[in-house]
Order: sequence, then C-alpha cells, then structure tokens
Amino acid sequence: MRLKKKAKALIIIAVACAGMAVYANRTETNLITYEKEVTAGDTVWSICSKIATDKEDMGKLVWQVMKDNHIENPGALQPGTELVIRVKAPREL
Repeated sequence: MRLKKKAKALIIIAVACAGMAVYANRTETNLITYEKEVTAGDTVWSICSKIATDKEDMGKLVWQVMKDNHIENPGALQPGTELVIRVKAPREL
C-alpha cells in the first residue's frame, strides 16, 4: 500500500515538473499590428505580402488575417474594408 502512495506521489511530481518546464520554455511573441484599407483589386494575399517579412509563413498569415477579420469569402473582399494584420516583425520600408 505504501509503495502505491509513493508511486502516485512520484507521478504527480513528474507531471508538475513537466508542466513547469513547458511553461518556462514558452516564448512570448510580440506582434506588430497594421491596419490597411482594402482598395479595388486587393486580395488578402496581396495585402499580406506587402506587410509580411521573410519571418512570416504567408499561408498561416493569410489564414490568421481572415480569422481575425471574420472573412469567410476572400473573393468577396470589398474596397473600403479595414483589415487588421498582425506580424512578428516590422517590414523594412
């Protein structure tokens, strides 16, 4: 019986240590926010490509912009729509 209690205690300690290790290794990403007004002929991809750097995964960025801006149909993007785009690093202009 005593052995089972020790085993349970060791498992609990191991899980707690693993959780703390994951939390300690977590890196916080500072995002830079851009606001862009859509003009005629713009696509989500073309807007993101003007802002993104080589540190960005364009597919993920476009998906995130569509999610953040509640865009269900990117083909129906209307001129005058204000998009919020968050990237990891500023683009050198």
